[in-house]
Amino acid sequence: MAMRLVDDTGFDPFDAGVLADSWRQQPGTPAYCTELDLTALEAALAAADRDKAPGTRDRLMERFAAFTSQPALEEIVAMNRSAHH
Repeated sequence: MAMRLVDDTGFDPFDAGVLADSWRQQPGTPAYCTELDLTALEAALAAADRDKAPGTRDRLMERFAAFTSQPALEEIVAMNRSAHH
């Protein structure tokens, strides 16, 4: 029912697994704020590395802190994506 409601509101529902694996969507992981399609999202969740995520998150925060004004969404997405390539 929840997936149908998400779909009915115009979003693509995706079952990302159990709550214990929710860390795969946290800051510093390939799925976080990267605006991926469902195929890429599935791959990003699978590629998440729990040990590397905090370091990646901290490096991204340093880069964001260097902005002198609010970055555009496209800049945020590009920066988050580039952290995993």
